[in-house]
Amino acid sequence: MATHRRKKSTTGIYHVVVKGINKEKIFNMQREKIFLKSIILKTLGKIKVEIYSYCIMSNHAHFIIRAEIETLSLFMARVLAEYASYYNYKHHRNGHVFQNRFMSECIENERYFWTCLRYIHLNPVKAGMIKNPVRYKYSSMADYMTETTGILDEKAVLMYKKHFEDFQAFDAFHKERQSEIFIDYPDDMNKQYCEIALQIAEEMFEEKQLSLLVQVFEENREEYIKKLAETLKIGKRRAQKICVETYNLVDSQ
Repeated sequence: MATHRRKKSTTGIYHVVVKGINKEKIFNMQREKIFLKSIILKTLGKIKVEIYSYCIMSNHAHFIIRAEIETLSLFMARVLAEYASYYNYKHHRNGHVFQNRFMSECIENERYFWTCLRYIHLNPVKAGMIKNPVRYKYSSMADYMTETTGILDEKAVLMYKKHFEDFQAFDAFHKERQSEIFIDYPDDMNKQYCEIALQIAEEMFEEKQLSLLVQVFEENREEYIKKLAETLKIGKRRAQKICVETYNLVDSQ
């Protein structure tokens, strides 16, 4: 199967996602998450990239990394190959551990950088694993709170201190609503679409002073679909599908 050439970021910053093959929970155990962190730290000593955010979940992991595209590919290849060898040995298995190559998207401006970082840190919250992202031990949220570098690059802490008055402001930023869609695997991206679609429905509910939220879908359907298409930058047919999915979610509550 042919692979597509990666897009090159003008800022050199990328949102990177890796996922276990067949949705396997390849980082399910605490020792596995810890070992991945140790591999990353060791590889940083050999291949210089700058990590600005990370979150290791049970079946996938997110990163924000600054590097030349070739260096990024080399870094990820080393990390994933060593982890795959470890995982196969520990679980007495052979074959692929990760689903295809790692995914990457370009981060071209500061606003998208911070909202993407927030999305990464909120992964365990949205998965219902924890309520406060700072309590999750396998993301960079706590590193920012303690200003701990190692996996997190020193430049990341400097950017954080320049952009936010203190950690309380940083934490408050993580409580704001998401309005962007970030690269992820299909199921997770669809959750993002539905989450924002629900926010739009709630806003229309308040603006029009309706009695029930379902009235947005039943009495204001066309206006709602138009807003979905404009906000999410998608076609009408896709907006109609998301409208149905969100309506079913609301109607089942």
